[in-house]
This record gives sequence, C-alpha cells and structure tokens, in this order.
Amino acid sequence: MMLETVQGGGLDIDEPDWSLLIPNQGRSRADSNRPWREYAHREWLRITSALRDAGTLAPENKHMIQRLIISYVRYDRASIAVFRAGLVAKAPQSGVAKLQIEHSEMRQADADATTAEMELGITPRRRGSVTKAKRTEKVQRNSDRWLKQ
Repeated sequence: MMLETVQGGGLDIDEPDWSLLIPNQGRSRADSNRPWREYAHREWLRITSALRDAGTLAPENKHMIQRLIISYVRYDRASIAVFRAGLVAKAPQSGVAKLQIEHSEMRQADADATTAEMELGITPRRRGSVTKAKRTEKVQRNSDRWLKQ
C-alpha cells in the first residue's frame, strides 16, 4: 500500500500502512481483511479532514489517530460477531450459558475510541478544550481615549 500524505496548513502527515496494521487472517484466506483496510483508509481521511478544519491536526497526533481508527475497526468487527452469533452462547465443554467474548471486545474498543476522541477533540463537547484560543481584537471605546489623556 502506498503512503499518502495529508496536505494542508503546512502539515504533512503520512497515513499508516494499513496492510501492516491489519494483516490478512492467514495463508488460506488471501486478502481477507481488505475491506477493513479500506474502511481504515476512509476513516483516516474523514478524521484528518475534521481535525484540519478544526485547526487541531498536528503530526504529534498521528499515532492517536491511528489508535482511534484501530478501535473503530475492533468495535465493528466485534459487533458483527455478536450480531451473527448472539450475545449469549453455550460453553463448549459445560454447556452453560456464557457471554460472548466479542461483547467484551466491543466494550473495550468503545472505551478506547471514546478516550481517543476526547483527546483529539473530535466530539463537539470536547472540541473547545483542544482548539487554539482565538485572540479577539481590541475595541476602541470613548472611555479608553479619555483614560489616555
């Protein structure tokens, strides 16, 4: 996969090589994770675009953005498994009902994504805490002129 550079605001951030981070599932299933790599690429473009528009895109955030996208992939993969197999299944040995491990994975990926979104200021509620403070222009008033005399 070719690395792409996000242009804008003097920032050049290389997109991660998703084929290294999301490899195929084994020799028997060639290119089995291609849809997830394409999904990660689209999310990279979406998130970096939003951060660039907010003025918070920085090279130091590359790894945090990468972790956020991996959390999204983990959550969606686990979600598919839970919906296909159900939330509760029988344990193979004892036959006792057990919670699917993918449900725990969903919860952990959600927590990881929420933390990364807050740190990056992606959610509107947290956006103000990470954006640069805008300097307001000083307004000249009559009282200011009087005080200078």
